Amino acid sequence: MTVIEMVDNTQKAQQLVDLLADVWGGERSIQMDVIVAVVHSGGYASLATQESDGKTRVVGGSLAFIGQPEKKLHSHVTGVVKDSTNSGIGSALKQHQWNWAKENDFVSITWTFDPLVRRNAHFNLISLGAKVISYHLDFYGELDDKFNAGDKTDRLYVERQVAGHITPPSSTPCIATNDDVLIATPSDIVALRQSSNPDSRAEMLRLRQTQRENFQSALADSRFVRGFTSDGSFVLSRDSRNEN
Repeated sequence: MTVIEMVDNTQKAQQLVDLLADVWGGERSIQMDVIVAVVHSGGYASLATQESDGKTRVVGGSLAFIGQPEKKLHSHVTGVVKDSTNSGIGSALKQHQWNWAKENDFVSITWTFDPLVRRNAHFNLISLGAKVISYHLDFYGELDDKFNAGDKTDRLYVERQVAGHITPPSSTPCIATNDDVLIATPSDIVALRQSSNPDSRAEMLRLRQTQRENFQSALADSRFVRGFTSDGSFVLSRDSRNEN
């Protein structure tokens, strides 16, 4: 059974630091004092734990801070240990985060994700029902963690509504029309990044550049991301509000 609890002391804050360092590796580490400050100023931090053989193990966690101009909760990072990535812990953390935001009168929750990672796009846009607000080139600059090292950090900025909803929103796979533009995702970009094969790195960079050009072209043509298909493509529809 997974238990999710708020980070409310320095011991739990350090556990979250250790969890995030284990998930991402590299030097991408959030310091304990930052987590304590976020919580003290009204932000959100949580830990997911599981009991095994009489011992409690931290298997996931999340950190979010208050955004403006509306009262939005910006989810900066959510991570799950490698051997539990497909066990529903990520969904449970997002459910807990949404419930907390609802109880504390937040309008919505925002976050970013890499549009090349297919499973994240499916989770964020379909399972969580988030809506794409904007697309950003190299949003974080260069990162050295195990998921991003050697690649550009292009990101989609998304929003999940809280106000006006009794339960967390979700969505369904998007069905494209003839007028829509489809932007594909690779089956596993993370495996390409972690490969030591020079050809894999070249392919990774090619995929990033191709997707970047496709997004820039479609957005310049007054399109917006309407959803994500069941087979792994973003659907960009024409925004009639920008037409004369």
